[in-house]
Amino acid sequence: MKKLLMSVGVMLCLNANAQWTNKTINNGFDEPYKICYTATNNLGYLKLENVDGQIYFYLNGKYCCDDSPVVNLSFIVNGVTVKYSCIANVGDDKNIVWILENFLNSDVVESFKNCSTLNIRVNDTVCVEEIYSFNMSGSTAALNFIIGK
Repeated sequence: MKKLLMSVGVMLCLNANAQWTNKTINNGFDEPYKICYTATNNLGYLKLENVDGQIYFYLNGKYCCDDSPVVNLSFIVNGVTVKYSCIANVGDDKNIVWILENFLNSDVVESFKNCSTLNIRVNDTVCVEEIYSFNMSGSTAALNFIIGK
């Protein structure tokens, strides 16, 4: 009984650290699809979305003026900074920055799974540049959920 209680306690502690929220969306019109997201203090949401087996990786809640801003990703993996840069696309409402539309086939995946912190800088030449910082606890579990493992 003690072992069972200890196991439950450990699982609750690990779950309390998880920063990612996993959901299956069923809007009644489209096929159900999976999303995972985590928030930052300045109201940006980092999201993964699985639509028909295609994994999208994007920042939601960041108003952007440029249609194709440069996005810098800085992953902290085992205390080492790993950097990537890409040209992103911005949604019609200017509040979504599509970082990678083919996430599973990118070099970013391993850093995503193993990092503790992710900093994202959206280099917008017209609007103000902002840096978002995300706690990546639970990122591997989020990715496994989104791909159906």
